[in-house]
Amino acid sequence: MLKKHIIAFILIVIGFTPSLGMSAGDEPASGILYTKPIESVIFRHQDHSQKGTSCNTCHSGLFAMDALHVQKSKDFTMDSLYKGKYCGACHNGKSAFASDTQCARCHLGSNSLTPRKDSPAYKNAVVLGKGDKGVAFNHGTHMKQANCRSCHSSLFKPKEGINKIKMTDHSGEKFCFTCHDKKGKDTFAWTDCSRCHKKSPAAPAETIKYGKGAKAVSFKHESHQLKSGCKTCHPQTFDYRRTEARIDFTDHVNGKSCFTCHAPKGGSAFYTCNRCHKDKPAAKTQAYYPDTLQYKTSMQNVYFHHASHALFSCNQCHPDPFVLKKGGIKITMKEMYNGKTCGACHNGSKAFSARECAKCHKK
Repeated sequence: MLKKHIIAFILIVIGFTPSLGMSAGDEPASGILYTKPIESVIFRHQDHSQKGTSCNTCHSGLFAMDALHVQKSKDFTMDSLYKGKYCGACHNGKSAFASDTQCARCHLGSNSLTPRKDSPAYKNAVVLGKGDKGVAFNHGTHMKQANCRSCHSSLFKPKEGINKIKMTDHSGEKFCFTCHDKKGKDTFAWTDCSRCHKKSPAAPAETIKYGKGAKAVSFKHESHQLKSGCKTCHPQTFDYRRTEARIDFTDHVNGKSCFTCHAPKGGSAFYTCNRCHKDKPAAKTQAYYPDTLQYKTSMQNVYFHHASHALFSCNQCHPDPFVLKKGGIKITMKEMYNGKTCGACHNGSKAFSARECAKCHKK
């Protein structure tokens, strides 16, 4: 019994640790290979048995005596190390170099068991995405203003190919866009597309349909980017989700959605209906309107026919003096006699006078 205790004591003093599937004293001279939390770390007892450390520095609650046993713990992550657990109890920047700095001193690469202190533990250039929309990410450029802990593993899981970045993530402050937000306060904004997307703008090439059936409007990015750019519309006017945009008729005169630019003044105005609504002929023959409107006045019903007024373009009446909303304006005979509403044209000069009652007030 005494002989067994002496042998066990000697094994501890010289730094040998039984590993899973290995007997005491079988630790390779090159060290123990850890594959978690990130590949690949070579741990050597002899490197840690110096500078005043001893066995109970680690094997008194931080690590079990079985090599690699700690990899079974769910909280054996880089975040835990950053918070002072496991290796981070010493690698805190005081007792030893911090766990979020000098990464290559531990992460040597899975094909090497020899320390390479002058070589980083990451690929300097990483391509995110595929094809022309792929973005080249450079670790070296970002390490000037940040460190490994800034992104790993809170924003990016440290495994190549596991992080899937979507267009909708741009406005959600995820991944790169935690720093590259739309305001560009700390660095350039993600709306400056060409800074990352070098080969082509990250815009859909296909035609996008708004609405249904014959009234649907076809939208193409390529015809709009030449005049504006992504940040003109995204994300303030339109979100990046294709199905999120809901455009109704009142938006035409309220300066919303498309009509932020396609306004009555200073743009390709909304009243040239057939420019977007291809199912409608030019405004001079027929406009985008309901055929008949019934107005109830203090006298008798008045029936207004768009078809009989189609010789004039829509902007002659809309949005001034008539808003593009049924019932949106109250019409009185007094206003007409004073040259307002219908009386702006029905003054006896441009068209028959509003005083010719029977022409509008039908029984």
